[in-house]
Amino acid sequence: MMEEEQMTLRRAVDWVHGARYAGQKNGLENMRALLRALGNPQDGMRFLHVAGTNGKGSVCAFLERALRECGYKTGLYTSPYLCEYAERVRVNGVPLDDETLLRLILRVKRAAEDLVARGECFPTTFELGTAIAFLAFAEAKTDWAVIEVGLGGRLDSTNVIAPRACAISAIGMDHMKTLGDTLEAIAREKAGILKHGVPAAIHPANGSVLPVLESAARACGAPLDVVEEPEILAESAHGARFRFRGETYEISLAGRHQVGNAALALAALGLVGGLDFAAVRAGLAKTRWHCRLEWVDGVLIDGAHNPQGAAVLAEYLRAHVPGRRVLLVGMMHDKQVEACAKLLAPVASRVIATRVDDPRAASAEEVAAAYPGAQAVDSLEDALALARADGGTVIACGSLYLAGAVRSLLRPGERLCL
Repeated sequence: MMEEEQMTLRRAVDWVHGARYAGQKNGLENMRALLRALGNPQDGMRFLHVAGTNGKGSVCAFLERALRECGYKTGLYTSPYLCEYAERVRVNGVPLDDETLLRLILRVKRAAEDLVARGECFPTTFELGTAIAFLAFAEAKTDWAVIEVGLGGRLDSTNVIAPRACAISAIGMDHMKTLGDTLEAIAREKAGILKHGVPAAIHPANGSVLPVLESAARACGAPLDVVEEPEILAESAHGARFRFRGETYEISLAGRHQVGNAALALAALGLVGGLDFAAVRAGLAKTRWHCRLEWVDGVLIDGAHNPQGAAVLAEYLRAHVPGRRVLLVGMMHDKQVEACAKLLAPVASRVIATRVDDPRAASAEEVAAAYPGAQAVDSLEDALALARADGGTVIACGSLYLAGAVRSLLRPGERLCL
């Protein structure tokens, strides 16, 4: 107890992160054991569950903001965080305050260490974070909690919930060592969130893997709503207006791909039923989602970290960012650095490669090698200063870890409320 009394929030968060090296993934049994030890806080909650490769965070943001606009108290669990760990767990769009987060981490820590001492399970970092979120939402008495899958779906720690509806966003090639090296294999893992009698909405971009998703849905008895492509009526650098199922909506998230994400969110909300769609429309228009084609003090920040995201960013730059473009890029070494470079190099006037402050990060030299004529700068602070001194439009991309770090340098201390 004395050690806990002296523990700071930073040390507590470091303890959560440290589990990534000691924890052992054991299907869903770790998660179930940990939640049992905590009194199963997730029982009785109303959940929406979202899987996918690209856009699932944006879909979650649309869902949460629309439900909040309908008058519900909301919880939102996403990953990774950008600037502070508390962003992963939001109540009514606001990250947990320091006191609450520390208290919940310590509660989970006691339960987890007791399980480890008895040899029952060894919870991983993501399992600990998921338990913290469920405790927070139970304590806050949220009406709805929107839950983003961390990795895959079938064996993801979040897949212990009983959702009211599911959504699967655009599926692409990512995490192939874990999920499989074909779109079909990855789709099967994502489809693992489907459950008997629980309706699910499927992103319109998933046509090529639709037979896999439909087969999985039939096998478990999950009704599917396969979302059609919405009609884009107008588009700008800062949002779009579109028509979907006879109604017109506006969003203020940039990039035409967000129209498909918004349509998926609308379909999922339609599966819930009983919502005021005038309020839903207002919620979509107010939705914010940081570091996804976000302009901050003249710098465009985007977390694109795989070829699908890189293609979306390249399309946006061609359409909305004329003139000289200075690419500030940093990536994880387990991502497709060269594949992303092939898409982004043609739209960049200059490339400055840097290193993200993370054990999984690729070196600045490794990233620079993928871009002809790129300059490697180890220090992110120096790289950002060099990019901004160029005179062109600075685009920071390649990883959400880089995006968050750049945003923190531009707006130190700002809390990312939605």
